[in-house]
Amino acid sequence: MKQLILIRHCHAEGKHKDSPLTNLGVNQARRVAEYLEKEGLRPKKLVSSPYMRAVETVRPYARQNNLEVIKDTRLQEQVLSDQPVDDYVGVVKASFSDPDYKLPGGESAKDALCRFKQVIDEYSEEDAPLLVVTHGHLLALYLHEINPDFNFKDWQVLKNPDVFIVHIDGDHQELKHVW
Repeated sequence: MKQLILIRHCHAEGKHKDSPLTNLGVNQARRVAEYLEKEGLRPKKLVSSPYMRAVETVRPYARQNNLEVIKDTRLQEQVLSDQPVDDYVGVVKASFSDPDYKLPGGESAKDALCRFKQVIDEYSEEDAPLLVVTHGHLLALYLHEINPDFNFKDWQVLKNPDVFIVHIDGDHQELKHVW
């Protein structure tokens, strides 16, 4: 059985790739690390979006356990367009109902989900939990894939951070929201 620990990054100062965590976010990252230890969740591999806010989210756990953080661009947020998007929420909503929908210069939900799943396939192992830190929309697309009841409305109420545990046993996947 495979176990995934999926984390939406902690509270950040902005949405730019170099946006650091706020003081609140730094405290949240410390608390997430403490939570993982307390619950006996001991991932051996840590894979993160290369964005600063994601890496800083996993850094306290990595330091406590002397683990490397693998930065993988496939965990970056879905690229909606190469131009500014006026109706961000509307485009995200469309991505849940039509996984092939995409704006010019953007990627579809299906394409973004494909790269996310490549990371899971590449780094996950039987009986060795994998911790993944990513962004809200990409995380929500994966959660929707494994549980269709997780939808656009659930994306709207995701918090920074959010932590989900996924158990994968063959074709059976079990999702639990733990933070």
